[in-house]
Amino acid sequence: MKSKHIKEKREKEVRRIWKRRSEVWKEMQGLGYIELKKPIRHGWFKEIAITHKVERYKNKATILEVYGKIEKFFWGRTKAEAQKKWEQQTSKHLIYKDFPTISKRQFNKLSFKAQCMCTPFYYRNEHKKLKLRFYIRIPKGTYRIKYTRAYITHSRRIDPLLESESALLEQQLLKSGYYEADQKQYNWRNYWDIEEREKERLQIEKALKSLKKYAIEDILNENISWEIN
Repeated sequence: MKSKHIKEKREKEVRRIWKRRSEVWKEMQGLGYIELKKPIRHGWFKEIAITHKVERYKNKATILEVYGKIEKFFWGRTKAEAQKKWEQQTSKHLIYKDFPTISKRQFNKLSFKAQCMCTPFYYRNEHKKLKLRFYIRIPKGTYRIKYTRAYITHSRRIDPLLESESALLEQQLLKSGYYEADQKQYNWRNYWDIEEREKERLQIEKALKSLKKYAIEDILNENISWEIN
């Protein structure tokens, strides 16, 4: 009976932690961004851009509609890294004639004319599950692939107290007993969610570590700001 009582207590505490984490995340998102006076060079984009030749086509509006649904930018610290991201996308979702494919959900949001430019195909994802995507038959001359310089133009506002609390709540979920209770209650989370949580945790730890070089007065008076990449 005692063991059951402890488990129930831990499950209740895990729900409290997740509720507070959600509140903290919303507060962090609500802080907004600060525009930098001078943009900072930060890597490269491999970009899919529409060309002026699109004006020659009667279905220009349809082409632009489809273009609006695709992933247009692939970022990397170097051109080689941006190219690698492009190749990863090719491997994961396929790129047909240098143009990204779209998911069923994206396809369903297109107009009938735009849907007529798409061809369905099936592929197996990393979990070997059969998935449906769509090639887009877009005129070759209406777009081109190019590399463009990437810049950081805004810095995210940071509240050290919220960042610290978020990291502490994450650590609590990893404690013995709490981790098991968390997995039991939220076993619907897939691997991607867990991976994103770990990535976020590392970013927060990196940001908090960088605070050590600043005076506490500057932090509390919001005299500093930075971006978590």
